[in-house]
Amino acid sequence: MVPFLRRVTALCKPRIVALLVVTGAAGAWKQAEAAPDGLVLLTVIVAGALAAGGANAINQSLDADIDTVMRRTRVRPVPSEQMSARSAALIGVALVVVATMLMGVGANPLAALLTAVAAAVYVLVYTMLLKRRSWNNIVIGGAAGAFPPMIGAAAVAGEVTAVALYMFAFVFFWTPPHFWTLSMLLREDYAAANVPMLAAVAERRDTARQVLLYVALLAAMAWLPLAAGYGGLTFGVVTTLLSVVWLRLSWPLLRGGSTEETLAAYKYSLLYLALVFLTLAVEPMLPWYA
Repeated sequence: MVPFLRRVTALCKPRIVALLVVTGAAGAWKQAEAAPDGLVLLTVIVAGALAAGGANAINQSLDADIDTVMRRTRVRPVPSEQMSARSAALIGVALVVVATMLMGVGANPLAALLTAVAAAVYVLVYTMLLKRRSWNNIVIGGAAGAFPPMIGAAAVAGEVTAVALYMFAFVFFWTPPHFWTLSMLLREDYAAANVPMLAAVAERRDTARQVLLYVALLAAMAWLPLAAGYGGLTFGVVTTLLSVVWLRLSWPLLRGGSTEETLAAYKYSLLYLALVFLTLAVEPMLPWYA
């Protein structure tokens, strides 16, 4: 039983799920202005984790041939033949169905619908339609990862609010520079697997330029909540400073960048998103927030 649970956990990609859960919980916390209903928040966390894990499991069942070629992924349960692709798909579908039902019961029908849509975008749009066909795969298909904060907000509000759309947009524009930096590290693997990630089909300098442009856009977006009235000065300042650090870490990529420099920029992009959403969530608790 324990080995099976370990394989299921590996199927779900727990590190990715953890970051999605953070943004989802932050979305609920922000929408409730730091005072979410405990049951709703717990539902967002648990159902969000199950849905993300389920979508990842289906992804692994469909991408087994690619994962076998890439060094980073060949140890996953399906390519390493610890589990069949059919079993992985069934587990994934079951997790998404349970997550959707749980979100409907513990939150509301809109949050449940958005949960199902997020999984469908990841599986159908990203994995099946775009990943093997276009370098824009992560630009469009990556929208799936932008759903959790909007789902969290919808679980609280029962509707898609302006701040929910903002959080969706922020993750949407964070996703390309994050994955394109990773693709620089895995350029040879993506090329061998015939996956047209930007770094595998474009010059490294061009990829780095796109990364910097997107991070600069995120820095500008830091001030939208203050201008629109659903955020404060603290978020704008902190997110801008975090963006400046990301720009500084990514700048060496323009001249090639060593593996260590590229890895540092990639790891920071993960920390960046977590800190941005933590700031957004806790800002309403600050005494000078208005």
